[in-house]
Amino acid sequence: MSRSSRTRDADDGTVIGPVRIDRSASALARRLRAGDVAVIDVLDLDQGSAESLAARRPAAVVNVSTSISGRYPAGGPRVLLEAGIPLLDAAGPAVLDLKEGTTAQLRDTDLVVGDAVVASGTILDGDAIVDAMQSAGEGMRVQLQMLTATAMEQIAREGDVLLEGQGLPETGVDFTGRHVVIVAPGYRHKEQLKEIKRYLRDVRPLVVGVGAGADAARDLGPAASVVVGDVEGIEEETLATAQHIVLHDPHGSDVGLIRVEALGVDHSHVDSTLSATDVAILMAHAGGAEVIVTVGVESRLMDFLERSPAEGAGTLLSRLSAGARLVDATTLALVYRHRYGAWTLVVLLISALLALGAAIWVTPAGRAWVESIWNGLTAWIGGA
Repeated sequence: MSRSSRTRDADDGTVIGPVRIDRSASALARRLRAGDVAVIDVLDLDQGSAESLAARRPAAVVNVSTSISGRYPAGGPRVLLEAGIPLLDAAGPAVLDLKEGTTAQLRDTDLVVGDAVVASGTILDGDAIVDAMQSAGEGMRVQLQMLTATAMEQIAREGDVLLEGQGLPETGVDFTGRHVVIVAPGYRHKEQLKEIKRYLRDVRPLVVGVGAGADAARDLGPAASVVVGDVEGIEEETLATAQHIVLHDPHGSDVGLIRVEALGVDHSHVDSTLSATDVAILMAHAGGAEVIVTVGVESRLMDFLERSPAEGAGTLLSRLSAGARLVDATTLALVYRHRYGAWTLVVLLISALLALGAAIWVTPAGRAWVESIWNGLTAWIGGA
């Protein structure tokens, strides 16, 4: 079945496709295919999760829970709207009982299998998202209080790592005095890599890939020398080209360890409640990096509020720890100016002189002036 026939009926706008079900949006994105109907259960759909789904081009997304609950203005629905992917919101838990791969139709606000309506919800269009985002602004204060309280707890628990770098693994890769680019699989990470392409080409920084961000680095820029995080979903070629892999799997799975041992890649392990992105930032900071550029990493207050309090607090603290060394890729793209080498400047100067000479030569007065200078020069050389 072609993608067009399995995703949308041109006559009435009905979306059709096989359902793929997982409560976690990031987990579902790993096996989602174009034209599928993605079924998730995510309260307050964040931008990063929505982007991972949108990259797979599903026919529609059905969320069991409310995508913007009112706790804070979650940005995920806007990402799907801009990608042209319908979002059926607050569809209820019954849809989770569907058999994987069952063909379903999204008709207006109903999800239909055969002739039976298995779920109903709300299609979040532009107006609905704006209204929900405005209403959710009131909940930001509570979320901010939770974020700061969790940050205090993490300082008590992970203070040695955050402040002194204790417990961070030895990679054998020298960070001292270098520019380090950390690529995480966050919101717009691929676009950000493209935006700093000139910087990557000119400076040739050390690249650290976090999870699937390492694949993006290999596809769009310099390959990651160090890979941090859960490596289960990372391509084998990406792992094989890394100098060192730092295993960090919050679920405690041994799949990643088995993969890297089979590849024979130098590796270590870090045991921390901080996220892999936080660990990568702290590694670069503790290693003496001169500049740390973050790609796909949260930089706005709203980004921190969209994540769980523990994850948001960890990233906030790691950014504070790195301090002035840390630069966001979007900011770097705005201020970076391309470097021109000495030979480039010489060639430009010669080209300008040749162009000026040609312009003078084509005029009678200019030609006479050049000939007089030439005759005087040859006479002086002959007399000398």
